[in-house]
Order: sequence, then C-alpha cells, then structure tokens
Amino acid sequence: MTILTKSFSEKKSDNSIAPLVLNEQLPPPTAPGDVEAQTFPAARLLVFPSRAHRVSTATTLCLLVTALVVVGVGIVGGKVLYDEYLSVSRHRARFEGWAQIPMSPGDEYDDLLSAESSLTTERFSDPEWMRDDPSLKAVLSDYFQENFEIDEDERYEKIDVPDFRDGRSGRFVHDFNSNTTGIIDASGGRCFVMPLNRDNVLPPKSMLDLVQKMWAGYYKVDTDLVRKSMRVVLPPVEDTKTIGVYIASECEGFPIYKLEKFVGGVVKRSADLHTDAKFAQFAGKGITQIDIMNLEEVYNYEKSLRSASSS
Repeated sequence: MTILTKSFSEKKSDNSIAPLVLNEQLPPPTAPGDVEAQTFPAARLLVFPSRAHRVSTATTLCLLVTALVVVGVGIVGGKVLYDEYLSVSRHRARFEGWAQIPMSPGDEYDDLLSAESSLTTERFSDPEWMRDDPSLKAVLSDYFQENFEIDEDERYEKIDVPDFRDGRSGRFVHDFNSNTTGIIDASGGRCFVMPLNRDNVLPPKSMLDLVQKMWAGYYKVDTDLVRKSMRVVLPPVEDTKTIGVYIASECEGFPIYKLEKFVGGVVKRSADLHTDAKFAQFAGKGITQIDIMNLEEVYNYEKSLRSASSS
C-alpha cells in the first residue's frame, strides 16, 4: 500500500533545475600596469584582392620610356648649349687674316710695298687685290699664302696653307694647352699629330703682332727653310684626350696618326708621293717643311682596311 505525502501539482523549486551548459566566466579586468595578466582581443586578418596591389605592365613601361626621354632631352640640350657657348667664346677672342710668305728672303716685296703709298691694311688684307694686281704677280710667284686664325687668349693657332710649292695643302693647328701640333690633310682624309715645337712656332700674341707688322709693310722676318723628316706610327691613335680639344675637333671623322722623328735609314717611295708627303708652314720662326718618309705605308694600310671592310 502506497502513501502519498505531496501533491503532484506542487511546483519544484527553481534551484532544483540544473543548467545543461555553463557559461564561461571571464576574469575581472586587471590593473593597467599588469601586462602579463592582460588579455587582448583576437587579431582580425583583412584580406584584399590581389588586383589592388598590382601595377599594370603598360603603366611601368610608360613611366620608364618617359624617364628615358627626359634624360635624353637633358643630355642633348646640355650638349647644344655647351657647343653654342664654345662657339660664342671663340668668336669673341680670335683674329682672322692672311699673309703672303716669301720662299726666300729678298727686298723686292718690301720695295713694292713702300712704292704703294696709298696702301692700307684693308687693301693689303684683300687676297683678290693681291692676285689681280699685275705688278705683283711676278713677285708673288715665289710666295705662298697662309690664312691665320689666332686665339687672343693664347690657347691655339690655326694656319691654313692652301697651296705650297713642291708640297701639299694642309691645315696646321697648334694647341698650346696640350703642347701638340696637328696637321689636317683634308684632301687625303687623315690627320697627323706631333709634339709642339716652340722653337719654330711663336705664341699666339707674338704671332698676331708679327702678322700685323707684315700688313703694315714690315717684312724683315726669318723665312729660312727648316726641313724635318718624320715617320708615321701605325696604327692610328684611338685615345684623342691627349691631342687637345681643338685638334680633336678639326680631325673629327678622320684617322689620326702619330708622327715621330725619322732617325735614319733608307726608305723607298714612288715619285708620285714625293710631293704628297710634304707639308709646310710659316709660324713666325722660319718656314718649317715636314717630310713624311713612310707615307706609302699609310696608303697601303688604309687600302688593306678598305679591302677588309668590303669583303
């Protein structure tokens, strides 16, 4: 027999119901100075699309081409400005003129000049008048003409000899900064360089003073012929830094050969080269005649190069 002590309708106490899952309780916040005890929120990772970090290849190429164009324009512009500056500076400090140089000393030229009482510097400096005057043609047959370009700042002299008897036309450039003399053989398309001989070449200011005296009718100058035998050193010079900027500019595009003193020996050359191998100039102290002994070797060397390039 069963005895019921409580009614089934009576509600159970709330404390008698146990939760199925317990919430984890976070510890209370600690003091700000306690670093080890602090807890930090979990870091969140942001992922961006890969196309946001990529630069297109076309954009890179455009930037590169633009940079190269800017650099190229700067280099070309600087070179043009530098050349213009050199041209202007040279034009401001240079003298240009010409004179007739006697092949042998004599008084005929002085007599003709003294007889021309109305002679002026402008008339004397006009080569057309000198060539057209019949009274001078016979005397000038023993003379050769020189055209001068003299730098008044003592840097260089340029002497053109368009026609030399028993020789070849040439252009002499004396660079007093590098102590070098260059001979430009324009008709042959080549250049020769050698050390500057100050014993036969007056400095620019002295040469300018002498030319002006020649224009005024004073012609008692040293015109003794000084012969020098030289030989060409093969192959051509590659480094033009040692020959001076003026010679390098005049010889641009030409092979440049070094000349050295010919110390002796027998050199056979054809009769055709007897005249072609001689260059002469008057630079204030005598007429210097340069005789290149082995010019035929230069011709043969250049011929072999042309044959090799054509084959």
